Amino acid sequence: MRRTTPAVAVLALAGALSGCSVYHDFTTSDFAKQDGDAIVAAASEAMQDVQSVRLTGQVRSRGNQYFIDLRLDRDGHCAGTMRFGSSNIDIRRVGDRVWLKGESGAYNRLSSTRLPDSVVDELSTSWVLFEDDKSLRQACDLEAFLDSFEVVDLGADDAGKGKGGKGKGGKGGRDDLSGDAPTTVGDETSVDGENVVQLSGSPGGQHEELAWVRSDAPHYVVRIESTSAQDGGSIALTEFDEDVEVEVPKAKDVYRP
Repeated sequence: MRRTTPAVAVLALAGALSGCSVYHDFTTSDFAKQDGDAIVAAASEAMQDVQSVRLTGQVRSRGNQYFIDLRLDRDGHCAGTMRFGSSNIDIRRVGDRVWLKGESGAYNRLSSTRLPDSVVDELSTSWVLFEDDKSLRQACDLEAFLDSFEVVDLGADDAGKGKGGKGKGGKGGRDDLSGDAPTTVGDETSVDGENVVQLSGSPGGQHEELAWVRSDAPHYVVRIESTSAQDGGSIALTEFDEDVEVEVPKAKDVYRP
């Protein structure tokens, strides 16, 4: 009679389990086994409590692609860098005041008309102050960013939303999570060493949005993606609730036209 060693027995058991649902049950956290409603509610509540975050990744705006690395909070503080092609532009925000300082290529890409070289040279060595410019504030605004995502209600609680997310979802199925965005709750995976649950949906049926939610509390959304050709991209969310320190440029370093 052939003897079976403990090591062989363990390998055989692992192989058998990997091909059946028992393996999935053993390796999936209790959080990931919940229905979509519960996962979305937990993610929405956790994100509404976030006071600051770091955003890194690539995004598109009106079809133009750029890269971001921003730290921002709910009190109107923001600091970081955006890259357009091979040119960088630094951004700082305190309340309604926004300062930009960028390389010449960045200003030419942002401007609707080509700027004179003398102007670009001066701008690239100085900070440019914008006061009460809504479009620039929104580019560096945590509330605006959280409100823009549809699959999970990441924004502040308000009438008609509540802390339960924007609707309902089902494990492995399609249901209404944000009014018009059928949503799928996928399998548990890993992002940067943390277990996460993937949520996906197609707002308006025009493109797909995905979110990865931490399996462990607090159930932050740690990554989002959108396939929208005009305003899509992929962003990682890290450094939750850390202080955002913004150094206000000195007056002598600010451009005066």
